Amino acid sequence: MPNIWTHILFADTLCEKIDRNDILKTSSNPLHMGAQGPDPFFYHNFWPFLPNDQVEEVGMKLHTEQCGPFLLDMIERGAYQKNQIQAFILGFVSHHILDRNTHPYIHFHAGYKENKHQELEVIIDTLMLEKHRGIRTWKTPVHKEISMGEWKKSVSTLLKSLIDTHYHGLIHHYPEDFIEKSYNHIVMAQRVLYDPWGWKNKRFGKLVGPFSHQAVENETDYLNEQRRTWNHSATNEENTASFLDLYEEALREGEQVFPLILSYWNDPGAEKIEKVKEIIGNVSYDTGKPLEENHENLYSHPIV
Repeated sequence: MPNIWTHILFADTLCEKIDRNDILKTSSNPLHMGAQGPDPFFYHNFWPFLPNDQVEEVGMKLHTEQCGPFLLDMIERGAYQKNQIQAFILGFVSHHILDRNTHPYIHFHAGYKENKHQELEVIIDTLMLEKHRGIRTWKTPVHKEISMGEWKKSVSTLLKSLIDTHYHGLIHHYPEDFIEKSYNHIVMAQRVLYDPWGWKNKRFGKLVGPFSHQAVENETDYLNEQRRTWNHSATNEENTASFLDLYEEALREGEQVFPLILSYWNDPGAEKIEKVKEIIGNVSYDTGKPLEENHENLYSHPIV
């Protein structure tokens, strides 16, 4: 995925690049929560003593099945939504664009054991925010960036309808309030994981460490700024791109699609949505490859 802060940075930067700072001024929290994409479903009942309703399966399906049709439907419905929900949708689209460009890098360098994926993403969060914004993630409470207001119910209603349309029958396997609870729980989790003095990491170790932002104190080249060769996690293709290169490529895609979406919302038309569809395609968040190619992540060389 990358993690929560990098997705916020990406969505904000896209709005700045297309001269839509008004979105940041009026709807930053909906944008930032939308920028978490399907990830809130991985936080449902995150406390270990709560029952596991397997809501993470919803998050996995949104990442790996019907990705294009789901996003296109969301965008089309956005034409009839209020500004805050439109900002949420823009954020959701930005999540997909960043994931599909950077996820193979994360998978290859994190591997598939335990919580190593999250651990690398949290490290990259800290490096990216320091580099681009001068923000120390472990001293800055991210839960304030995604706290939800009266628009929460509208988000839940929208997502429930979209999930039922594109993953028929799926919602009936879960509690009635699983969507709203997932969004509540990602905010709650970030409150719990916020550890500016480091005592939670020291006391609770592996229970907190992979998910909690802390200063990066070793010299590992987590961003591959030296551009060493690595392999695509699903195809094994060689690559020398840094994480920063992949991030910039995602920005270029976002700069194309954001204005098209906003133009469509201003004056909906078949030609406009078709242009959006050409860019979005039907690509897995997880492998960055078209779903029709049926790729699976297999390859890795962990650095965490």
